[in-house]
Amino acid sequence: MKKILSLITAGLIISLSANAQIKLPRLIRDSMILQRDCNIRLWGWASKGESIKIRFNGKTYHTKTGDDGAWMVRISPLSAGGPYTMEITGSNKIVLHDILIGDLWVCSGQSNMVHQLQLHSILYRDEIATANYPAIRQFWIPTTSDIQSPRTDLPPSYWKPATSGSVQDFSAVAYFFAKDLFEKMHIPIGLINASVGGTPIEAWISEDGFKAFPAILKTIEKNKDTAYTNSFARKSPGTGTTTPRDKGLTGPLPWYDTAYIPKGWKQIGIPGYWEDQGIKDLNGTVWYRRTIDVPPSMINHPAKVFLGRIVDADILYIK
Repeated sequence: MKKILSLITAGLIISLSANAQIKLPRLIRDSMILQRDCNIRLWGWASKGESIKIRFNGKTYHTKTGDDGAWMVRISPLSAGGPYTMEITGSNKIVLHDILIGDLWVCSGQSNMVHQLQLHSILYRDEIATANYPAIRQFWIPTTSDIQSPRTDLPPSYWKPATSGSVQDFSAVAYFFAKDLFEKMHIPIGLINASVGGTPIEAWISEDGFKAFPAILKTIEKNKDTAYTNSFARKSPGTGTTTPRDKGLTGPLPWYDTAYIPKGWKQIGIPGYWEDQGIKDLNGTVWYRRTIDVPPSMINHPAKVFLGRIVDADILYIK
């Protein structure tokens, strides 16, 4: 995790019409948490040359958009506290509510940082049900990619509080980290979760960061050619789709049907990895089938099945 000292802007290049209204980045919205004790940078877009006025905590700030329609203003340092309301006025007016000032942290990494509390709904059942930390908030950045160039904004997302209605979507690591800080410091804690499972370190480095690696720069340049990247789209014969269809769902009988008789299926020991049991280098779907005897004492009673974690996704059919 890395602490972020202020909300910053980079590469704000956007084309706007002459009468464009004020537009804010996804990160700057209701219920956001801003960093205490330092200058806070706010930014957005509007018409070229438009005057922007921001009223916040009894002070008024003025700025003007540049030729690219982008604007930025610095807010004076504030101590931890809130909630505050912010008014941003130009050709239109935007009012942001429930803003807190505290410590803001960027939580970034792979699957260990992505891993959400809802994936441990049994182990942390009581934690999820009783969570009541409205001053701990997470902004979850949805996974997206663009190999052409950096984007000026994020996909749709929101600041959500660590309360029983939404804490299940929090990164488990980030939540317990924030909870520990909050109980010690008693100030708002903001979490910006920018994690993507399974990503290599190269995916987190800017193009400028590869100046000493010409081979990687060559690959980046090739990836900017849409004709080149589109050539990798795999299509199933006769379907016109880019996603191969699962044989277990497309035959005369789906493989989960009790009338289907598996032929040529191999036995496998579970728990265990299929790569250790004869299936090497497979990136796809594997079907398991097992017959379970249910004792008479369990008939007509509610029950739950726990299969543990599967790497990407799993579907269970009970027949």
